[in-house]
Amino acid sequence: MCRRSSRILRRLDWFGRLAFQDSTVLPEEELPVSRETSMEGMPMRTKEGGVLVGFPAVRRALRRTPLGFIPAVLLYVPGVSWCGARVYAFIAARRGRDVCAVEL
Repeated sequence: MCRRSSRILRRLDWFGRLAFQDSTVLPEEELPVSRETSMEGMPMRTKEGGVLVGFPAVRRALRRTPLGFIPAVLLYVPGVSWCGARVYAFIAARRGRDVCAVEL
């Protein structure tokens, strides 16, 4: 899921607004969250200094891309947002940790 998500986001990021880092190799002090939390969901540091993890991070990253903007807006709808967060957590909890390394 991590590799696939980052690959899709890279393809959609025509303007280079997103920066990707492999949280499996970064020193813990450089991570925006603990290593364990980063393994539970994709972490994202926002330009405002906030931190998002999992579904909110993917939704925000999509919103920053030209082609992902419309689907991202739909992911903010309350019922869709609630379901999306549950589906993301379900999948993330069952994925192998060996697939979390992001191709840089």
